[in-house]
Amino acid sequence: MDPLASWNDGAAKRAIADFVSSATAADGPAFVPPAARIATFDNDGTLWLEKPMYIQLQHGLRAIARMAAEQPQVRERQPFKAVCEKDMAWFAKVQTDYSGGDPTGLLTLATGITEAFEGMTVEEFEADALEFLTTAQDARFKKPYKQLIYQPMLELVHYLQANGFQVFLTSGGGRDFMRAVCEEIYDVPRAMAIGSSVTFRYAEDAHGVAQVMRTKELEQPVDDGPGKPLHIHRATGRRPILAAGNSDGDIHMLRYAGGHSGPTLSLLVHHDDAEREYAYDGGAERALGLAAKEGWLVVSMKDDWQSVWA
Repeated sequence: MDPLASWNDGAAKRAIADFVSSATAADGPAFVPPAARIATFDNDGTLWLEKPMYIQLQHGLRAIARMAAEQPQVRERQPFKAVCEKDMAWFAKVQTDYSGGDPTGLLTLATGITEAFEGMTVEEFEADALEFLTTAQDARFKKPYKQLIYQPMLELVHYLQANGFQVFLTSGGGRDFMRAVCEEIYDVPRAMAIGSSVTFRYAEDAHGVAQVMRTKELEQPVDDGPGKPLHIHRATGRRPILAAGNSDGDIHMLRYAGGHSGPTLSLLVHHDDAEREYAYDGGAERALGLAAKEGWLVVSMKDDWQSVWA
């Protein structure tokens, strides 16, 4: 059975197969021992849907709305004000400013989300995330969010795992949000989920039961851009030999993998299929422009994938 059955026969599929064959051939010159076969995958837009709005952001906005309903005093400041008033212009400006290099609005939004979850135990947060991913449905595809996984990329994850690779998730989004479902949908252990995070504090409840509680402070650096290699090293202690992403935030990770002395593969998913998913280059212009020079494999969703959804 073809382990990459959802990939069209072509240059991309051959490049992946050749890389895996080269890295795993025990008698070959490019053999990589299993302990060093580290593969890192971005999540949003690489393994699951990220349009028209990041799935985790939608979960965060729901928490902001819930907090605003319970605490009316927060409604006069952002981002609570924009959520309550459904001020899409404010959100559009946040996105435009961030694309232009100004992260002020995005930090305001992120701070509001972390504030909305402050004081939750890690178990309460995970249950809330799992409930959202299981019950909330995408408006276009009419499926729960945890089902909107790219089948070709899921096959790639399993193909690598079957060939002795350790697959890690590394997302600019929240680590604990991914942990709620990463074992179920990717067969990636939760300990191998890398991502951005808040800090935590220890507490004991009224019965003396120990708890780990969320704070509203973001751990620095976030797991995006130059922060990704730092998080990867902290979690794995090794440089990956394969990295997969889809945006400018993955450039540093793709370059980090490319610096390995043995065989490497840096893969960039290109969203160019408006019919089956979405067609957009926004947020990936620099990565796409660098791909040929850096030797990255650009995977066309339209041309390289027989099917999109798992």
